[in-house]
Amino acid sequence: MFRKTLISLCLIVILFVFIKPLNSTMISVFNIANAPAVVTKGHYGTSLIVEISFSDESLLEWLKTVKEPYPLLLLDAAWIERSPEHMKIILERKLPTGLLGPEDSVDEPIDFALVQKDINIYEKHLNTTPLWFATRNHQYSQDLQKTLFQQQVNILSPSLIWQGDKTPKLQKGDFLFISLHQNSNITFNEFNTLIQQNKFISIEENIFGYSVQSKKSP
Repeated sequence: MFRKTLISLCLIVILFVFIKPLNSTMISVFNIANAPAVVTKGHYGTSLIVEISFSDESLLEWLKTVKEPYPLLLLDAAWIERSPEHMKIILERKLPTGLLGPEDSVDEPIDFALVQKDINIYEKHLNTTPLWFATRNHQYSQDLQKTLFQQQVNILSPSLIWQGDKTPKLQKGDFLFISLHQNSNITFNEFNTLIQQNKFISIEENIFGYSVQSKKSP
């Protein structure tokens, strides 16, 4: 009897160890690919990624009211430092975030010290290393790709960029990027209409097929 009970307990432990992580709502540090790469599409739906470097009361209200599934917010480091009220809402609501870095170039690679400075600011305010990263111009030198891969930061680039002009024609797997910068012409009425008219899923669900939390385990 004792032997049967012991065997049953062992089986339960094995199932918990190997099956539980597949259904977990948190994923630890990881690289999407096994080599440096820029990810431009998923597999299971369409995802909305919002770049933020400028804000006003309209953005603050949107952050307070946006509903799940939340878009991924790529935050500019300078914006993070000057927007404590916005950051408070992001942290309280646990909105998924990543880092919006400076422009890069294949011909003139950016000094990674500048990117590291932005990463440090992100870590200071969000208490975690960014899992997702994109540059403002969506260009990535080989050096930047290699260094971010070593730090287990995953690089994203848009399948499509929406500027508020017309309804985008989305395909399965697409990453739709929207930029909220100082010179952006997108209104939040247009933005909310886009969200209502399309079924977006989280970027993790789009890539992996199941939902996980965009946060690194300590």
